[in-house]
Amino acid sequence: MINPYAVYVNCDGAMDYSSQNPGGVGFLITFPDSVNLEPVPITIGTYIGGNIERLELEALIQAMKKTSEVFEINNEALKDINQIIFITDRYGLIDEEKTSAYRIREWRKNKWKNHEGKPIKNHKLLDELDKTRKKLSEKTFARVNIEYRRRKQNKAADKLAKAGKKEGLEKDKLSRKGEKIGKRKFDGLEIKYKMLNEKEKLYVHVFRKDPVQDEWEILVEICGEENKGNKLKIYADDSLASKLKRRNEFIVRIKKVYNHHIKIYRTIEKVKVLNKTETA
Repeated sequence: MINPYAVYVNCDGAMDYSSQNPGGVGFLITFPDSVNLEPVPITIGTYIGGNIERLELEALIQAMKKTSEVFEINNEALKDINQIIFITDRYGLIDEEKTSAYRIREWRKNKWKNHEGKPIKNHKLLDELDKTRKKLSEKTFARVNIEYRRRKQNKAADKLAKAGKKEGLEKDKLSRKGEKIGKRKFDGLEIKYKMLNEKEKLYVHVFRKDPVQDEWEILVEICGEENKGNKLKIYADDSLASKLKRRNEFIVRIKKVYNHHIKIYRTIEKVKVLNKTETA
């Protein structure tokens, strides 16, 4: 049900999966019928070396900042607004998931690690989002929420974000080291980590690497017969991650099993595969 006293802000990010990972963000601010203001479309680009979740977070942050400016300029026209709803088509970024103020507050107290000691991805952007939302709520006296809509219900913001990624190349605003993506060999789902055992050996194919604070999240898929095709996450430091090159296969041994990732011993064995091109 549409709230007649709410401002809706559709937000989105878009990127190309190339060597520089260029992307843009876009958002559309719309007002209820009772407010005589035209929609405000915004395109911002281009970001280099990011990934799609960082772009989606950046879209929310920039949208909140712009919405704050709009309220300041149109204070009288918007005096009856009691809610500002930011729309994202990335389910993991809604209030019930990653962006809830309560959850961010707990991560901040725990030095941006979860209960397993695993570093939180994109913690700087999550911290900025939380602080920006708080400022917006205090300025407008409105409740600020982040809600999910399917992509087809977010077409206007998607179009604005895609326009942003074409605007040109600027310096890296989102990450000191970018996400590295390769093709998968299989299409299996993520493994149930309780099925894995410490000191167990796995034959894996590396297809993606993503920076998380001072570590790398390395996505691999199992090539051996048992659990073949299932994907899993390995967390490693720069030194170990540099050895696990994308589009290559390795024998690794599990050091520690967590609920949603594993850590491995530093000794790994590369599997020789014909017609293989090494990638970082």
